[in-house]
Amino acid sequence: MTWSPPRAGLTLALLLASCAGPSGLRGAPDSRPASRNGWLIYQVGALSFEAPATWDASGDARRMALLPPEGAARLEAWEAGSRGADAGACLADAEAAMKVRDSGLERVQRHPSSLGGRKAITQEADQGSNHGWAWVACAGTAQHWLTFTGRSPVSQPLLEEWRAVVQSARLGGGT
Repeated sequence: MTWSPPRAGLTLALLLASCAGPSGLRGAPDSRPASRNGWLIYQVGALSFEAPATWDASGDARRMALLPPEGAARLEAWEAGSRGADAGACLADAEAAMKVRDSGLERVQRHPSSLGGRKAITQEADQGSNHGWAWVACAGTAQHWLTFTGRSPVSQPLLEEWRAVVQSARLGGGT
C-alpha cells in the first residue's frame, strides 16, 4: 500500500518545506549500510542520514523520498541550492519560505533548532488528518531540507524511527 495525499498534488511535506520537494522520483538513491543493524545511510547534497532499510527509497543524490512499509508516512530530503550570501541569510530565507506556506496549515509551530550539527529551523504543523515536521539547515549557503509527514496519529514505532533519522543526520561541506 502506498501513501497518497488527501488532495491530489498537495502534500503536507511540500507545504511544510515551502518549496517544490521531490515528487514522482525514479531510481534508487545510493546508500550504504549503517552501523545500526537494518538501517542504511543516504546522502543528499551535504546532508547524510540513516533510515530503516525496509523503507522504499527513490530519487538521487539531490532529491529523495522514502516510504515506510505501512505506507502511512513519507520522508523527503533535498538540497534546495544556494540561498543568501552566507549561512545566516540562507537560514533566514528558509524561515521566510516556511512562513509563506502557512496558509492551509493548522497549529503551526516554528522554532530555531539544529540538524546535523548546524543551526536549523524546525516547523511542525497539521493539515487535515496529516501531521508533519520539516527541518532546514544550511551548509554554507546551500539549504538542506528533511521533512516527514504521516497520518495522525502517527504510530509510536514510526515516530521513534523518525526521531532516529533526525538524530542520525549530519551536515558537512558548504561554501
